[in-house]
Amino acid sequence: MCHNISKKAQALVAHTIQYYTRDRLLDTLVVYGAIKIIVLLGAIAISLRYQPAALLQDPMFLSRWDGGWYQGIAYNGYAYNYPNSAAFPPMYPFLIKIFSLNQPAAMRLVEVLISNAFSFLGLYFLYKLVPLVVNEKYRLRVCFAYMVFPVLLVCNLVSYSEPIFLAFTIGAYYFWKRARFGLATLFAIFSIFTRQIGAFILVIFLVDMLYGFFSQRQRSQVIRQLAVIIITCAGLGMLYLFYFYRFGNPFIVSSVEAANWNGNLSVTNLFYNLRVYGFGFQGPSWQPFNYAILPVFLIDTLLIIATIVTMLKRDVALSAYSFVSLATYLLLNTWPNSFVRLVAGIFPLYIFLGLMLSDNWQKNIVIGAIAVVIATHNMFIWISGAWLY
Repeated sequence: MCHNISKKAQALVAHTIQYYTRDRLLDTLVVYGAIKIIVLLGAIAISLRYQPAALLQDPMFLSRWDGGWYQGIAYNGYAYNYPNSAAFPPMYPFLIKIFSLNQPAAMRLVEVLISNAFSFLGLYFLYKLVPLVVNEKYRLRVCFAYMVFPVLLVCNLVSYSEPIFLAFTIGAYYFWKRARFGLATLFAIFSIFTRQIGAFILVIFLVDMLYGFFSQRQRSQVIRQLAVIIITCAGLGMLYLFYFYRFGNPFIVSSVEAANWNGNLSVTNLFYNLRVYGFGFQGPSWQPFNYAILPVFLIDTLLIIATIVTMLKRDVALSAYSFVSLATYLLLNTWPNSFVRLVAGIFPLYIFLGLMLSDNWQKNIVIGAIAVVIATHNMFIWISGAWLY
């Protein structure tokens, strides 16, 4: 009897895997929703068992940390904790203000809903983009990598700007590849207004345009593509103009980050970060420091390097984008934990991971389960009130 039950259970699991690994967009979105629910409920269950006080003290724990800044800016403008609030770009607070109807009581819930909604939108655009970049057979694997990558999974649950940034960035490149250049421009500008590093989309546009021109594949579109680049640059200029008008300093974000979060760009930082995080020859100058981040830093760096090399043969624009992103992050002398968030925002990483996943979905699900456990643990730490990234 036990043998029959075991066989039926295995058949049910195999049938479920087969059903939800069909290449259908709706199935992909449903699976992602299920993964989010599993992580959230798992973390809540652990919190109720080990530290219920932290959970009950703040039931809206998903809107902690950066969420408090975005909510404050949405309701009070940049007068909220100025000048530090200037480090947070205007797109997310604007969306919170619009969708909450400027009601402060609704803002904490609305900002979480916005973040989660955009995480699904980012997955949608990734699903559509993959066949335009690599073979269509990798589409589900790439989307699966996006779904279960632990840092991104947590960031896509809480009120952080990563899901909004990724949705606009991936969407911009998708529309670019589909030659829908008006939407590509709009999404690129929205990405820049979400996070300044959204300007890196210009690397993708420029490299892809030049590659298409010299390979004689897209010469007829060069003028329109150049127009997209020029208008996107103008959009970046608009952001700096906004900062100049509002604060009298177009580069106030860099100033605030340098003063409060060690956000300086220099070649010295590159060697410092490689020495400290990559090889662990010496500890950082500020304390306390979580040394557990050292292997994570090294793994993330190696993953992006592998992405750069792999994508060079498949989409040189995405390889260049990954290189510029990694180089910039290594040049930044910032809080060490933030590096994992920055890496999670480099979307070609998920294409690379998708290429590395197996044809055997049982193996992929084992890897995914491990990633979900890590994400659940991180979510538990988040609920406890500790800052992760």
